Amino acid sequence: MLLATGRWCARRPKRTVAAWLLLLIALASAVGTFGRVTSEAVTIPGSDSQAARDAAGAFADAASGRQPVVLYAPADAAPLTSSAQRRAVEEAARAIEGVDHVVAVTTPYEPAGGGLAADGRTGRLTVELDVGGRDITPETTRAVTDAAAPAARAGIEVTPGGDLAAAADKGSTGHSEIIGLAAAFVVLALGFGSLVAAGVPLLTGAVGLAASLCLIGLAGHLMDMPSSGATIAAMIGLGVGIDYTLFCLTRFRELLAAGVGVEDAAARTTAGSGKAVVFAGSAVVAALAGLALGGLPLLHALALAPGIAVLVAMAATLTLLPAVLSLLGPRLTPRARNGRKARRVREERNAREDGAVRTERDAREERPAGRGAGEERTDAPAAGPDGEHPETHAAHSRPAEAHPGAAGAPAGWGRIAAFVASRPWRCLLGALVLTGVLAAPAGQLTFGQLDAGDKAVGTASRTAYDRMAAAYGPGANGPLQVVSSLPSPASGPGDARITAVSAALRATDGVASVGPAQLDASATRVRWQVTPTTAPADPDTVALVHRLRDEILPGATGDTGLVTHVGGATAAQADLNERLTARMPLVVGFVLAVAALLLLVAFRSPVVAVKAALMNLVSVAAAYGVLTAVFQWGWGATLVGLEGPVPIPGYVPLLMFAVLFGLAMDYEVFLLSAVRAAYLRDGDNRGAVISGLSGTGRIITSAALIMVSVFLGYLLSDDPVVKMFGIGLATAVALDATVVRGVLVPSTMVLLGRANWWLPDALDRLLPRLAVEDDGHVETVPPPSAPADGTPRVDARSAS
Repeated sequence: MLLATGRWCARRPKRTVAAWLLLLIALASAVGTFGRVTSEAVTIPGSDSQAARDAAGAFADAASGRQPVVLYAPADAAPLTSSAQRRAVEEAARAIEGVDHVVAVTTPYEPAGGGLAADGRTGRLTVELDVGGRDITPETTRAVTDAAAPAARAGIEVTPGGDLAAAADKGSTGHSEIIGLAAAFVVLALGFGSLVAAGVPLLTGAVGLAASLCLIGLAGHLMDMPSSGATIAAMIGLGVGIDYTLFCLTRFRELLAAGVGVEDAAARTTAGSGKAVVFAGSAVVAALAGLALGGLPLLHALALAPGIAVLVAMAATLTLLPAVLSLLGPRLTPRARNGRKARRVREERNAREDGAVRTERDAREERPAGRGAGEERTDAPAAGPDGEHPETHAAHSRPAEAHPGAAGAPAGWGRIAAFVASRPWRCLLGALVLTGVLAAPAGQLTFGQLDAGDKAVGTASRTAYDRMAAAYGPGANGPLQVVSSLPSPASGPGDARITAVSAALRATDGVASVGPAQLDASATRVRWQVTPTTAPADPDTVALVHRLRDEILPGATGDTGLVTHVGGATAAQADLNERLTARMPLVVGFVLAVAALLLLVAFRSPVVAVKAALMNLVSVAAAYGVLTAVFQWGWGATLVGLEGPVPIPGYVPLLMFAVLFGLAMDYEVFLLSAVRAAYLRDGDNRGAVISGLSGTGRIITSAALIMVSVFLGYLLSDDPVVKMFGIGLATAVALDATVVRGVLVPSTMVLLGRANWWLPDALDRLLPRLAVEDDGHVETVPPPSAPADGTPRVDARSAS
């Protein structure tokens, strides 16, 4: 199927490119018409905070809730208590009431307005809108602040807070994408020695990125999509899109250098390397799908966004890329080394004809432990029409540069591979010590919650947060909402059942103030706004939530029949982290099982599958360690644009785990495909490891360097969550491509020997035969003639 797809696109390149252009235009038009929306709302089914939120729906509140607009009179202006400033504030409030979607505005001079700070220089307008958080746009915020011009003319600084500030702070990460693309171009240009070839991965990556961001923006209309979701998707989609194209383009250039026609080379690239792309991309999507086991809509959205990006990148690689390769054609042929490549290809083929290649019969005579002496080996795919196995052919037909070091002294990665293979224990222990040191801080990783105080200085969210905290105390930025359901209607706010709860709340340590009890229209629900003495992200605030739920409220309600819940953003984040902690083992187990199963199907080896899954854990653990040290401990935090330590939200490590396992499959499949092909060809495990690492080391490190550059480009974002993903993913990919794939995997494979390829007979019969590297091409080998020395020649087709 992939061979036919690649050939169709290569034969009709202009139609294919036009189809992609029409798709982009249609998606861009849809986004222009409907817009892209995001929402930071957190829904946690079955939690106490969600129950409080649902119960609060009985109150006649505006869709937006009460959004603050902070007013601050600096030292050179009159205080807000002056009559002139009061007139300016009230005039601004009337102007804001005329803004679209605004339904009510309360001034600080009204009893329900929250009051002025003790120094009289800070106050807040409370704005209510008829749209919710996801529909509050930057334009809405701008209209509100513009309407407050009378206050601004009086010298009062006006700063939006809450969802209004979040909308104002929404910024583009375009500069990060540009930096990532520029870094990728430099790496590709140096690696390929051709500006045209370097531009191909950037073209497909950029097209895939644009399409996926449009789709994610439209998905925001159907579900709560956090703003970080699109950024994480762009980060991952751009990285894998360039990497997938790089793998395919490398194979295409090898085929051109070997004399294969442009159309055939494009089709065979799609069938061979494209199959590895489908396998690796499917692994990423499957790992992300495991997040559904978390049972949280937030995880669903954060998994869907990068999942869309990966699927679009796969589609672009399998359809757009063959068309582009066909259009560019000979201009992608390696020029400087064409002659040497062709000579190496001819020498390799002559060597095979001279009997240098092991036959399948030789491989069966040296079968690994676990097979009986008389049993036939069945772990290779069925032979092609000429009797040659597809994977064996794939190794034979690959140009010589895929196996550097095959002749003469090894160089580059060939030298590294030989060094690791000759000293496996030393290399294994050294790599484990290095990764162990990096992973050590992960033992103290704890889940926390971010608040507006962790935003960048100068943003509206941070300014409003700092002024509210200074004027009303840190807890004013994250009040709790206590909601009770009464078994019978209350007689009024003075009902004994209500006053008992009010008194208990005011007497609780850690509570700064308690608002008046509010009854709904039926008088069967009542709520209080509770302001803590500590900030939303402070662990003491979370402790207060638990104390209210477990001790204070049960004691205050007694046998009255009141059902009480504690909600609010802080309580919801605490519930979110607890849910993630409880579900994390299930998600991790699922991702591990899926990764091992996919590798088992691809390489027909339980040892290789289990070992690869465990090796991926090493990269993840090291990434968690760096994440803990930089963000939770604050080591080097200023270098990444932070003022100091910040809490790590629980969904960051969980999403990172799924993404990293998926991304690691790219390099795992590429390396193990080369090792397995060499093993099937020669039957020599140690030689296969050296050959596989030698042939893939350069392209894996180049691909990793591109992905690391893309990830680090996102450190320029003001969002701490985006910085966390940038640091964590960059660390894991860099370690995975060097220490894990370059040292740990080859050293363990050398130590395990032929046990790497052990396959129980029962499992052998159950597993499908999948040749990941088979490009659908069958090479006809002419009957060999007798060597000059008279030694009979062994034919790979007849030996078995």
